[in-house]
Amino acid sequence: MTKKYRVVFFGITLDTESFRQNMAKLGVPGPTLDKYLEKAPVVLKRELTLADARRYAETIINAGGIVTIQETGEFNETRPSAEKKDITFHQDFVICPNCGFKQNRKDSCVRCSFDLSSCA
Repeated sequence: MTKKYRVVFFGITLDTESFRQNMAKLGVPGPTLDKYLEKAPVVLKRELTLADARRYAETIINAGGIVTIQETGEFNETRPSAEKKDITFHQDFVICPNCGFKQNRKDSCVRCSFDLSSCA
Protein backbone atom coordinates (compact mmCIF):
# COMPACT_ATOMS: atom_id res chain seq x y z
CA MET A 1 0.00 0.00 0.00
CA THR A 2 1.25 3.44 -0.94
CA LYS A 3 -0.01 6.65 0.59
CA LYS A 4 -1.29 9.19 -1.91
CA TYR A 5 -1.41 12.96 -1.60
CA ARG A 6 -3.06 15.93 -3.24
CA VAL A 7 -2.01 19.56 -3.65
CA VAL A 8 -4.65 22.15 -2.76
CA PHE A 9 -4.41 25.80 -3.89
CA PHE A 10 -5.72 28.42 -1.42
CA GLY A 11 -4.67 31.77 -2.86
CA ILE A 12 -1.71 33.99 -3.67
CA THR A 13 0.99 35.85 -1.76
CA LEU A 14 1.97 38.20 -4.60
CA ASP A 15 -0.09 40.66 -6.57
CA THR A 16 -2.34 39.00 -9.13
CA GLU A 17 -0.36 40.16 -12.18
CA SER A 18 2.97 38.81 -10.88
CA PHE A 19 1.35 35.50 -10.03
CA ARG A 20 -0.22 35.32 -13.52
CA GLN A 21 3.15 35.94 -15.16
CA ASN A 22 4.88 33.30 -13.05
CA MET A 23 2.17 30.73 -13.74
CA ALA A 24 2.23 31.55 -17.48
CA LYS A 25 5.94 30.65 -17.45
CA LEU A 26 4.89 27.25 -16.06
CA GLY A 27 2.40 26.80 -18.92
CA VAL A 28 -0.85 27.41 -17.03
CA PRO A 29 -3.38 29.05 -19.40
CA GLY A 30 -5.11 32.25 -18.31
CA PRO A 31 -8.69 30.85 -18.19
CA THR A 32 -7.55 27.95 -16.01
CA LEU A 33 -5.75 30.33 -13.68
CA ASP A 34 -8.87 32.50 -13.46
CA LYS A 35 -10.86 29.46 -12.29
CA TYR A 36 -8.24 28.67 -9.64
CA LEU A 37 -8.27 32.23 -8.31
CA GLU A 38 -12.06 32.49 -8.37
CA LYS A 39 -12.87 29.12 -6.81
CA ALA A 40 -10.02 28.70 -4.30
CA PRO A 41 -9.55 26.40 -2.45
CA VAL A 42 -9.06 24.11 -5.45
CA VAL A 43 -7.41 20.70 -5.74
CA LEU A 44 -4.66 21.10 -8.33
CA LYS A 45 -3.29 17.54 -8.43
CA ARG A 46 -4.46 14.21 -6.98
CA GLU A 47 -2.99 10.80 -6.25
CA LEU A 48 0.62 11.91 -6.08
CA THR A 49 3.45 10.37 -4.14
CA LEU A 50 4.74 12.56 -1.31
CA ALA A 51 7.89 13.43 -3.27
CA ASP A 52 5.88 14.46 -6.34
CA ALA A 53 3.42 16.44 -4.22
CA ARG A 54 6.28 18.32 -2.57
CA ARG A 55 7.89 19.18 -5.92
CA TYR A 56 4.57 20.34 -7.34
CA ALA A 57 3.72 22.41 -4.24
CA GLU A 58 7.20 23.99 -4.20
CA THR A 59 6.78 25.11 -7.81
CA ILE A 60 3.44 26.78 -7.06
CA ILE A 61 4.81 28.39 -3.88
CA ASN A 62 7.79 29.79 -5.83
CA ALA A 63 5.32 31.27 -8.32
CA GLY A 64 3.55 33.06 -5.44
CA GLY A 65 0.77 30.65 -4.58
CA ILE A 66 -0.43 29.35 -1.23
CA VAL A 67 -0.83 25.57 -1.27
CA THR A 68 -1.02 22.65 1.13
CA ILE A 69 -0.31 18.97 0.73
CA GLN A 70 -3.04 16.68 2.04
CA GLU A 71 -2.92 12.92 2.49
CA THR A 72 -5.82 11.28 0.70
CA GLY A 73 -5.37 7.67 1.78
CA GLU A 74 -3.64 4.49 0.81
CA PHE A 75 -4.01 2.74 -2.51
CA ASN A 76 -2.78 -0.54 -3.89
CA GLU A 77 0.24 -0.30 -6.13
CA THR A 78 -1.46 -2.63 -8.56
CA ARG A 79 -5.08 -3.35 -9.26
CA PRO A 80 -6.55 -6.34 -7.49
CA SER A 81 -6.96 -9.38 -9.67
CA ALA A 82 -10.46 -10.15 -10.80
CA GLU A 83 -11.72 -13.16 -8.93
CA LYS A 84 -13.95 -15.59 -10.74
CA LYS A 85 -17.37 -15.48 -9.18
CA ASP A 86 -19.81 -18.36 -9.24
CA ILE A 87 -22.73 -17.11 -11.27
CA THR A 88 -25.95 -19.05 -11.17
CA PHE A 89 -27.88 -18.78 -14.39
CA HIS A 90 -31.64 -18.77 -14.73
CA GLN A 91 -31.74 -22.31 -16.13
CA ASP A 92 -30.04 -23.57 -12.93
CA PHE A 93 -33.18 -22.81 -10.90
CA VAL A 94 -36.40 -24.76 -10.62
CA ILE A 95 -39.77 -24.01 -9.04
CA CYS A 96 -41.32 -26.91 -7.22
CA PRO A 97 -44.75 -27.65 -8.77
CA ASN A 98 -45.97 -29.01 -5.44
CA CYS A 99 -45.16 -26.13 -3.05
CA GLY A 100 -43.93 -23.32 -5.36
CA PHE A 101 -40.48 -23.02 -3.72
CA LYS A 102 -37.77 -21.61 -6.02
CA GLN A 103 -34.42 -23.35 -5.53
CA ASN A 104 -31.27 -24.51 -7.26
CA ARG A 105 -31.94 -27.44 -9.57
CA LYS A 106 -31.93 -30.68 -7.52
CA ASP A 107 -33.55 -34.12 -7.70
CA SER A 108 -36.02 -33.32 -4.94
CA CYS A 109 -37.49 -30.16 -3.37
CA VAL A 110 -35.62 -29.03 -0.27
CA ARG A 111 -38.86 -27.77 1.29
CA CYS A 112 -41.42 -30.53 0.63
CA SER A 113 -39.24 -33.39 -0.74
CA PHE A 114 -41.27 -33.57 -3.98
CA ASP A 115 -39.47 -35.60 -6.67
CA LEU A 116 -38.29 -32.94 -9.18
CA SER A 117 -36.43 -35.36 -11.45
CA SER A 118 -39.72 -36.24 -13.15
CA CYS A 119 -40.31 -32.51 -13.98
CA ALA A 120 -37.28 -32.08 -16.21
